Amino acid sequence: MNIVQLTAETLPLYRQALAALMIDAVKNNITSAFQHSPGMQQYRDAERYFHSLRNQMARHELLLWIAVIDSVVVGSVQLNICQRPDGQNRAEVLQLLVHSSAQREGIGRRLMQTLEHKAESYQRGLLYLDVIAGSAAENFYRAHGYHYLGELPDYALCADGHPHPGAIYYKRLRTSPAENVATSY
Repeated sequence: MNIVQLTAETLPLYRQALAALMIDAVKNNITSAFQHSPGMQQYRDAERYFHSLRNQMARHELLLWIAVIDSVVVGSVQLNICQRPDGQNRAEVLQLLVHSSAQREGIGRRLMQTLEHKAESYQRGLLYLDVIAGSAAENFYRAHGYHYLGELPDYALCADGHPHPGAIYYKRLRTSPAENVATSY
């Protein structure tokens, strides 16, 4: 398996494969990114979504990785680098997707390790994310050191068309300088 970081220039080469990955994730309740709609419309919506990321990727505000096995995209994950002056220490994990036929093979773990390493190189010590409350994703993130913060009611409209609560998770990648001073006494 290869983990490849895409750029604004290389994203179009993988847009169709990413759209197919997203459709598989929606179909298997892995993400709530899109509502169920007729086949080609849903596929076009997914392609448009990935195309819309190019500007953020060009500005290095959004990073995107794919996992490739035998020339097939089997996973992806995104990292949104906070640009606010008060958020220079944080980033948001978005859309960790692993194809239903390739789950439980360590793909999600490898994608997250890559993402966390890159977040640290961007001086981001706090990662956060949201998932559908009660989903299998909660177990995955807990197993990888993410801490449950709480729930937001009616947070996401899922593929079934109904709002579902979202669970918020975070992970500290390193301790802040203030914590180091406080613990050095």
